Amino acid sequence: MKKITLILAILTVVLASCQDKNAYTIEGNFTENTFDGKMIYLQKIDSMRAESSSVIDSVVLKDGKFKFKGTTDGNPIMGFISVGKLETPEADSPVGTLILEPGAIKITLEKNAVSTSGTPRNDEFNKVQTAMNKMAALYKEVNDAGGIQGVPDANSRMQALQEEMQKANFEFTKANMSNKAGEFLFYSSASMFTMEQLKELLPLADSTFRNTPEMKALEKELNRVVPEVGQPFADVQLVDMTGKAVALSEYAGKSKCVVIDFWASWCGPCIQEMPGLIKTYNAYKAKGLEIVGISVDEDRQAWLNAVKTHKMTWIQLADDTKSASELYGVNTIPHTVLLDGNGVIVAKDLRGAALEAKIAEILN
Repeated sequence: MKKITLILAILTVVLASCQDKNAYTIEGNFTENTFDGKMIYLQKIDSMRAESSSVIDSVVLKDGKFKFKGTTDGNPIMGFISVGKLETPEADSPVGTLILEPGAIKITLEKNAVSTSGTPRNDEFNKVQTAMNKMAALYKEVNDAGGIQGVPDANSRMQALQEEMQKANFEFTKANMSNKAGEFLFYSSASMFTMEQLKELLPLADSTFRNTPEMKALEKELNRVVPEVGQPFADVQLVDMTGKAVALSEYAGKSKCVVIDFWASWCGPCIQEMPGLIKTYNAYKAKGLEIVGISVDEDRQAWLNAVKTHKMTWIQLADDTKSASELYGVNTIPHTVLLDGNGVIVAKDLRGAALEAKIAEILN
């Protein structure tokens, strides 16, 4: 009997030790005390194809504060905190995102900002949160000013913040690609990564994630042959401003130097490039420069209005079927492809002074 009691005591200690190892606490607070008495939910999304979230725990907010306690299975996941469930949160309430992992996690929810800390991954994830908070603040500033024209440096600030967000997302995802938290961020942020970054991240995922239909499709896309520097341009069908079908080959290789410029009316960095591109076009058109703008806008009228507003006098085509973007591996814009007089690609993704210098090198 004593031996059985001893074994049970040892098992109790071992189980308690395992629970402590995987235990977490989440202490949170709302800086605006307007949701007291409301139910706060800690939730997760079980898979990328899930149509709703799963509730892990819930508590009532008191004095702007709340606390959750629980245990994990040891695999970090993305957790979501909201007033009301994630699908139907309370009006004007912020939604917090954190990494659910063992340890003491802290989260602060402001009206337009969220911050996390307390555990290694949440400290790192806060770099992503910080970039998102800055972007939210800029959007509010632009909105309060009545539009982007009311904030003179909005475009340059937006570009810098996009780069900051991309860097933070990539670094966190790379460090966590083998766990559920990293998988979720990869899936939700993939559109902001370059082809090279995607190729770097995918092999870091476990086999289960890589074998999902979405990841198989992405891997197939990454392995697709894209026309590269030193190779001839690839022809593709586009649409001109009158709605007529036009082949890229009608312009590529027909001038001493052709710049293919993928852009959109809604793309701040693209629009920011236009004054410099206009200056370059005017300076080198007579020497044999041609520019072929390829819009990825889904709104045809927005595309046509932007061409007129920004005085873009060069050839304008639309990638209405997205076949050109797919063929040239365009994941982010602006994206440029520079051709010589033979239609051979001599450079990609040049902008500003670097693009002008390469044009001058070809034409002078």
